[in-house]
Amino acid sequence: MKINFTYYLFFLFFSIKIFAQDPIQDTISPVVKNDTIFNAPQETIIFPKTYWNIGNEKRYNVTTSEVKLEDDTISHQEQYTYNVIIQVENVYQNETIVKWNFRNVQFNSKSFLNNPFSLVNNVSISFKIDQDGRFLGYTDLDKTIKQLVLSSEDLENKYLDNPTAIALIKKNLQQYSTEENIVKLFDKDIRQFHHFYGKSNFTLESAPFVYQSYMDNLFSTSPTPATTELKLNEIGVSQTNYIMSSFQEADKDWLANSWYSYLKDLATKLGSEQPSEKRLKDDIKYYVKTTSRIKDNGWISYSIETKKVKFQDTDYTLERRFELVD
Repeated sequence: MKINFTYYLFFLFFSIKIFAQDPIQDTISPVVKNDTIFNAPQETIIFPKTYWNIGNEKRYNVTTSEVKLEDDTISHQEQYTYNVIIQVENVYQNETIVKWNFRNVQFNSKSFLNNPFSLVNNVSISFKIDQDGRFLGYTDLDKTIKQLVLSSEDLENKYLDNPTAIALIKKNLQQYSTEENIVKLFDKDIRQFHHFYGKSNFTLESAPFVYQSYMDNLFSTSPTPATTELKLNEIGVSQTNYIMSSFQEADKDWLANSWYSYLKDLATKLGSEQPSEKRLKDDIKYYVKTTSRIKDNGWISYSIETKKVKFQDTDYTLERRFELVD
């Protein structure tokens, strides 16, 4: 019994698991009016960090898009948007408390209730960062869970005559109304926003800052080892903003072995023929690109992150964009 049919089942599961995005862009479109970019003097040193004070508040529009191609044909496509109000709640010694308030969550898909992010309208989450802006951890998750319950009730009220929709809302709420799981609804967005803070000093001529990191695992629950490179791309002519870029790629040998182990375990469960070791040579592309324009006060004016998985006949892209409103 062959198990090639599992490729489709795996990617159907994978697309649900990691939410949403669309085509790769290596550079970002113009985002700061009345500003041009030039090669600033080599000695200009940039250290990405936050210079935030209690009471600071910024508003962003966020768009997340997902596209899955199979044999060059779109098999799945979804986009959702939301507004987020980011508030600096407290600054104490070397830690800052930041709150994200999610508003006006909208989907372009009729099956949006399958996406648990549909529950987060009018929900807020607070977390700590250090003095440079590096993410430290979440706080007051009990409040976030209570708000998620209220939001789900509001959503249920729109589908009182639809038992199937009600059941799906309740299922998502049950899964994500724990402290361990609720953060999964917001974690990727927040970490993208804080990705570059506090990592290193950069100049336009300096080599990329490289470090070992981890990515979501495509085939099991264990994190995938990866390498991340950060680079300063450009500095604004006024030197009041700059563009940082990042490229994170999964370890290919580890990914191949993880894929092979997944096939062996699946064959054992199905009682089918064990996979050939040739599967270790399957070409799997898995990487994440992030580009952000950051102001000299540490607030992001624009950010785009693209996650790409290319495997077998499937091409999956997840993209998330932040755009500063005010």
